[in-house]
Amino acid sequence: MKPLTLGIVGATGVVGQTALDILGDGSLALQIKEVRAFASVASVGKRLSWGTRAVIVEPTELDALAQCDAVLFASEAEISKRFIPELTARGILCVDKSSAFREDGDVPLVVPEVNGKLLNSAQLKKRPLVANPNCCTTPLVMVLDVLRREFGLKRVIVSTYQSVSGAGKPGLEVLEEEARQFFTAQDLSVKPSRAFPKSIAFNVMPFVAKILPNGDTDEEQKIIFETRKILDLPDLPVEATSVRVPTFVGHAESVTIETEKPVDLAKLETLIASSKGMMCVPNLNPETAAAASDADDAPDVAFFPTPRECQGRDEVLVGRLRTAKVFAHGVSLWLVSDNLRKGAALNALQVVEACAQDGFFN
Repeated sequence: MKPLTLGIVGATGVVGQTALDILGDGSLALQIKEVRAFASVASVGKRLSWGTRAVIVEPTELDALAQCDAVLFASEAEISKRFIPELTARGILCVDKSSAFREDGDVPLVVPEVNGKLLNSAQLKKRPLVANPNCCTTPLVMVLDVLRREFGLKRVIVSTYQSVSGAGKPGLEVLEEEARQFFTAQDLSVKPSRAFPKSIAFNVMPFVAKILPNGDTDEEQKIIFETRKILDLPDLPVEATSVRVPTFVGHAESVTIETEKPVDLAKLETLIASSKGMMCVPNLNPETAAAASDADDAPDVAFFPTPRECQGRDEVLVGRLRTAKVFAHGVSLWLVSDNLRKGAALNALQVVEACAQDGFFN
């Protein structure tokens, strides 16, 4: 595999810095010759690290970006729209985390474990651009793909519980500031901040991104559209509700799925556990569950995953598998994922890795 010069646009943001962390831990098969970090003028000259190595932030300029073999865009959609067309015209692979090109029918929207077959080097050389999905769509389609292959899909209902890191550094800072303010002044007034329309500390809000004319939020529409596109099921009924919650990192999702065939829960648990990039947390067995209900203290048994447990992990954690009684055939489940890793940076780097393994850079 050819050693690559990899550029990261938005390197000082939470996704960009997570990408540097992943590159530094050596968990990927990617051979990296050089990492180049790009950001706004205000961040130029900052020193960032990836593993034991350091990189100095450069201004985001076309000539410098064009010196890379591949560029990960972890910035705003406007930046992607500005630079990606020229870079792809020069044959440079671009993986875009923004929503700028996700709805483009000619741009593959890829989760490697689900539709990695789209990362065909011969096809990508014509237009070397891959879109990275929304941070909630990625773990969702990984689980849905398992169900589709074994039991078939008829409809999906999902509620997401999204951490403040989904709003970047401002979201993290606001939650910390508001929590500190509460404990010092007992102030829980519901007021806007620079990141959210209402206070988020010790609160939840069914609002992630803007409200659209049909009553959905932009985030909910992204999940619906992207799920259909990645699974190649354009008519799949999907209903989504996105909720912002006062956790720092890690998104959770409550999902109810109607299937074409009856779901064998034990088989589904095994299938998830054996799928790349996922881990299934088994339900309590009946005896342990009875003991849990009778005991004064819950037993020390990890029978469901939480966002705090998934932070820093690459796997999507799945639990609370149970029959969905509202459908003739169906299942309900709970999943959590580190939104900065598999939900963003890791997925994008896995795309570059898959392209390298397929010979794109040869």
